[in-house]
Amino acid sequence: MKDPRHAIPPTPEALNRVTEFAERRLTAAEFNDYVNAPMSDQELEEILASVAWFRKRYPTPAERMAAARRACTAWTRPRG
Repeated sequence: MKDPRHAIPPTPEALNRVTEFAERRLTAAEFNDYVNAPMSDQELEEILASVAWFRKRYPTPAERMAAARRACTAWTRPRG
């Protein structure tokens, strides 16, 4: 695995494409198609494994909420 400190940053064009894709508005039909798409067995297994890990790591509702608050704080903290 390469050292992430030596990663090549994306080009401004690539960042713009990703930003446009992430911030696009879906039509109601596009949204419904996305949320109603069938899930593969592998995807379901990965989700269930993640849930099991999270519940084992944070066994009580209070611990789960604290973890969610920490994550939300980290995600919304300004980077600089």
